[in-house]
Amino acid sequence: MAVVEIKPQVQTILSKTMVGETISERIARLLLGELRRNLEECEREMLDLEVKYGLTHEQFRAQLEAGGLGDPFSYPLEQDTMRWEDLLTEKQHWLELLRDARGLL
Repeated sequence: MAVVEIKPQVQTILSKTMVGETISERIARLLLGELRRNLEECEREMLDLEVKYGLTHEQFRAQLEAGGLGDPFSYPLEQDTMRWEDLLTEKQHWLELLRDARGLL
């Protein structure tokens, strides 16, 4: 167990703004909220790519491999391909952290 010093003004703000009986519970809620926010941001960015191409990621990959999207090495297409792959990995990261944090509350 780690000991963390929390300034009194932070404790006051946490007490006034966060639900929870203890400071630990309030901080856990903040952590869970931040993890969810990161996951939602990641999912929004993936949705932007789905809207841009009118395809799911699986459909996008199939079209890309079939040459249906043009030159796969064009900078914009390559950049979107790499970003989409990164977002899929990032989504799994946030999901794993949320699963790990399930028992905090």
